[in-house]
Amino acid sequence: MDKPGKARKPVQKRGKETRAKLLESAKALFVEKGYYKTNGNEIAAHAGLATGTFYRYFNNKKDILIQLVQQFYQQGLEHAVPIMGTVFSGSDDGRKIIRALLQAHYAFHMEQKELHKAAFPLMFLEEDIMELSRQEDQKVIDVIAAIFNVNKDLLFVEDLQAAAELTYRTCEAITHCLMLRSEHSGKESLIGELEEMLFKYLFTESSSSAP
Repeated sequence: MDKPGKARKPVQKRGKETRAKLLESAKALFVEKGYYKTNGNEIAAHAGLATGTFYRYFNNKKDILIQLVQQFYQQGLEHAVPIMGTVFSGSDDGRKIIRALLQAHYAFHMEQKELHKAAFPLMFLEEDIMELSRQEDQKVIDVIAAIFNVNKDLLFVEDLQAAAELTYRTCEAITHCLMLRSEHSGKESLIGELEEMLFKYLFTESSSSAP
């Protein structure tokens, strides 16, 4: 059973590397065994560290799960925002913009597929993880809304915050469908139809090059 610790935030390079090693081991074990069947002692052993080392950096396994969820969202933003910013600033082609968003979103989720499959159910089982996910989702939506606002002359919609949330939620739903159901056929067709739907919702006809 996990015991509470007095975690510290590492400052030195070695401490940061140790913490990163524990995060990677936790990710591997959560994927392999599941969150509920993993404890801090096992995470430390998997990382080749003493049990006490785990509790110097994390209070318990819930703490490390929270860090992994936050890391997942942060990496997702780091992956997608530069792509979106580049495309928006250099193109007036609405379909190209939507395609870049969908491709970046899907590619990142596929890179983190196993972790996502292990952590996703916890959003419905653990209230604090559900709340954390809600907060992190909102950060992503706010970033999309900010990108939309900078390029609002290209957009047909007026409520950019609502448009950002609808875009994000729709991308999430379709990505989860494709990612969690490996037997799903017609992926390209589904993404293509989503691209067309979002284009028609977001952009005026004048913002698109002829198909």
